[in-house]
Amino acid sequence: MQKKRIRCLIKYENVAPDVFNYKVFFPLTGGWSNNSLVTCTNCGELFVIDWENPETENLSVKQIAGSTLCPTCNVVLSLYLADYPATIRISENQFVSFNIEAISNQDEGSEIVEFYELRPSQKDLN
Repeated sequence: MQKKRIRCLIKYENVAPDVFNYKVFFPLTGGWSNNSLVTCTNCGELFVIDWENPETENLSVKQIAGSTLCPTCNVVLSLYLADYPATIRISENQFVSFNIEAISNQDEGSEIVEFYELRPSQKDLN
């Protein structure tokens, strides 16, 4: 699985009671950039989906993931994916949700971050 570099805002947020300064990533959107993040609910690994890629057109997240295995914990991703930061795995048995609309989508203070990129496998599409 290849990695992709995207521009993100990085905020340190209070995501749960007694969980402060937790690093949350927000991909910048608009213009030429239409990326979103999803997370493996088994291990918390983050993945980027490039919605500008013609391969992802008209596909759901589960279709894009197909039979791809998580490079961190080896589960079938289509069974263990959730939208991020709507779902954040902060520990083995603790999940929280963060409202992305609370963050302004400005380039100022953003960084380039590398994530594994989810792309549909041709064998899953046939």
